Amino acid sequence: MDEARPACLTLDLENDWYFDDPEYDHLTFEYLDDYIDLIKRVDVPVSFFVVGKTIEKYPDAIDRLDRELDSEFHLHSYQHDTSKAYDFQAEVRAGKGAFEAHFGYAPTGYRAPQGNIDPAEFAILEEEGFVFDSSVFPSVRPGVYSNLDKPLAPYHPTETEELVEVPIAATPGTRIPVCQSYLKLLGRPYLAYLKYAPLPEPLVFNTHLQDFFRTDSHDRLAQPKRTIMKRNLADSRELFVDAIARLRERGYEFRPMTELVRESAGDAVELTTAGAAKRDASSTESEPVESPIADSQEQTDKSISSDSVVTDSQLE
Repeated sequence: MDEARPACLTLDLENDWYFDDPEYDHLTFEYLDDYIDLIKRVDVPVSFFVVGKTIEKYPDAIDRLDRELDSEFHLHSYQHDTSKAYDFQAEVRAGKGAFEAHFGYAPTGYRAPQGNIDPAEFAILEEEGFVFDSSVFPSVRPGVYSNLDKPLAPYHPTETEELVEVPIAATPGTRIPVCQSYLKLLGRPYLAYLKYAPLPEPLVFNTHLQDFFRTDSHDRLAQPKRTIMKRNLADSRELFVDAIARLRERGYEFRPMTELVRESAGDAVELTTAGAAKRDASSTESEPVESPIADSQEQTDKSISSDSVVTDSQLE
């Protein structure tokens, strides 16, 4: 039997479209029952990247997701400011404070708003104690990022010593992101494409609550974003269920993000999450993952010795 291909389902837990008006604040949280049912239907673990302000305002919702789903939590900035008109280190520290105050431990994983992270910010994350980042879309988004030169597999950014970047999935060659927003936008033809398209390993499939559930916040979006974000929204949950089934047919097995990081960087990395603790407690015969980091003098301290891992200077 072929070895399972690793995949991870992530969800960015944030305010809908960043509207701060009280009447539009986190409206998708009204659909938590439906979301929990959806995840139980596909039966996969979820790695949440949660905004610090969301933790502070909705701790009960966070606790419910933690309690009812096979899940783990990481940080998604403090305020989800997409302008980047702020001090990055101060933003990260504020997020860490909110995260640790709620969970009782410091976050070890980070994701930047919109996947927009500057090279120098990787070093700040490492300085602040993060083990991994999962911000990079190895694709292009006009006005936000152009990452066509970035690897599709986990790598060490050149600005860091040990931090691992776990990119969000994109198809080799075409570099189309493999995530719910693109699946919703492109619909059934894209689902059919996933049956035959080359796909990366590991495959990080990202989602948002607003990808699944329509609220009044959608109507506040400016055009053409409003039309784009409403496209196939009524069919989004069924598209998601079918996509998870399609990926399983392609040999993917969904795992928590911390497991992907350990497989990429070795079990020497220290990763603490409530979800990981729950899984460790339920396993009486846990086997450590053998570190794939090579001791060979031919390898630099920036590269990870693994067929699925490349350095920042290489393409897929």
